[in-house]
Amino acid sequence: MVGGTCLLVNKRVEILKRIFSVTLECQHPMGNTYSYRKALRMMYYADHHGFPIVTFIDTPGAYADLKSEELGQGEAIAHNLRTMFGLKVPIVSIVIGEGGSGGALAIGCANKLLMLENAVFYVASPEACAAILWKSAKASPKAAEKLRITAPELCKLQICDGIIPEPPGGAHAGATWTSQQIKAAINETMDELTAMDTEELLKHRMHKFRKLGGFQEGVPIDPKKKVNMKKKEEQTVPRSSKAELEGEIENLKQQILKAKESSTKPPEVALKYMIEKLKEEAYHEYSEAIRAMGLKDRLEMLREEVSKVNSNDRLMNPVLMDKIEKLKHELNQSLSAAPNYTILKYKLDMLKEVSTAKSLSKAATMKQEVNKKLSEIMGRPEIKEKLEALEAEIQSSGSSSFIDLDEGVKDKILKLKSEIELEMISALESLSLEVVVVKSNANPTSLSVFKNKVDNLNEEINKTIEEVVNSSELKNMMELLKLKKAKAEAGDVEWESKIEALQQQIKQRISEVISSSELKGK
Repeated sequence: MVGGTCLLVNKRVEILKRIFSVTLECQHPMGNTYSYRKALRMMYYADHHGFPIVTFIDTPGAYADLKSEELGQGEAIAHNLRTMFGLKVPIVSIVIGEGGSGGALAIGCANKLLMLENAVFYVASPEACAAILWKSAKASPKAAEKLRITAPELCKLQICDGIIPEPPGGAHAGATWTSQQIKAAINETMDELTAMDTEELLKHRMHKFRKLGGFQEGVPIDPKKKVNMKKKEEQTVPRSSKAELEGEIENLKQQILKAKESSTKPPEVALKYMIEKLKEEAYHEYSEAIRAMGLKDRLEMLREEVSKVNSNDRLMNPVLMDKIEKLKHELNQSLSAAPNYTILKYKLDMLKEVSTAKSLSKAATMKQEVNKKLSEIMGRPEIKEKLEALEAEIQSSGSSSFIDLDEGVKDKILKLKSEIELEMISALESLSLEVVVVKSNANPTSLSVFKNKVDNLNEEINKTIEEVVNSSELKNMMELLKLKKAKAEAGDVEWESKIEALQQQIKQRISEVISSSELKGK
């Protein structure tokens, strides 16, 4: 074991560092008890003066002869391990050849472990591992692969913190170049470690070795349960008997009848609870029937296939659809042969009956609310006033049907009807109901009213035209037109133009009367 102090120039920042170095030499080259105790004294010296420590490791392990054992080789290595974790200066270890077993760890408990590109670091040599596990040294290549002793593999396992490159042919083929690479690696690592305070440095060293072995290969497997362990009992859902269900249904019917008699809301909560309970009961009966028919495995496989399709947001495969239809058909065909078919059918019938009762109760509740809204609308003062005025007007007219009423009264009735309809639509929408306007049966009546209006208007227009034609002014113009036509000779252009001008005057006069403001408004 050779050690001493030296100066190492940091070329990047142009400062000097005092480095304490320990190297291994000779003894095959294996350290004995004296070597490790000497290294320990030098480490104490470096720690006392605050020198960073660099150790170069190149040993297959500690020298295990009889004398070393007598002198306490194991104790010396253990003492080194414990002491290195408490040193308050940065420690860097570099594996320049091979690092084996406790002999390497005795000077390798550092903040950073660097390795040359072709160096190895192992707990036991491949030959020793092969002899122990495979009982033959010929299996050393296989043992070396399993041990993962190379620098790249150890970097993946986070045991090695960095790889120092070597020239082609190995470090011995270019010792100068390799030494420069080692020097650069030491400078870079020391810059990182010297920036830490003492407490952080000690924690860094501790965490480096605490995380060793903290890796995982493949998917974690749950431990196997022991055979003598008691299996977890399956939770069975308590099912109601036929008599219990009949009693609950009868009680529910009594509640619904009381609600109808007192004009209160039906027991919606009780109905909902009973429907959910019957659904659960029917589901378990279906499960029992499927298990008894031997279709459970096929159903589970189909469920898995459908869940895969749904998870990938794909369209359903026609083959899968065919499988579902076949299973459904087979289930429907053989369901009546199931041992619990009678109770299943009874529960399904009860579910249908309760669901119908819920729908009817919901409809009755909605009917009450709609009637209430209609009563509120019809009870408004302005609507009441308009209705009373219309009733009085209809009674005073003495008409027995809608067609016989005056046009003004008809318009008032239709206007009030549309107003009430709009109010009712807004009231229904406030109840979260969708309102769809449907043509009523009163459409023919409306058409007949419209036809009567048109006939009256035509009669009035014809009467107006007749009055205009019978007027003295237009009669004189017509007589004049007849005289001109009698005097006119064939081919006389002047008389023809006069006749045409007179005809235009007559037409214009009739058009002015028809286009009067009164007729236009109608």
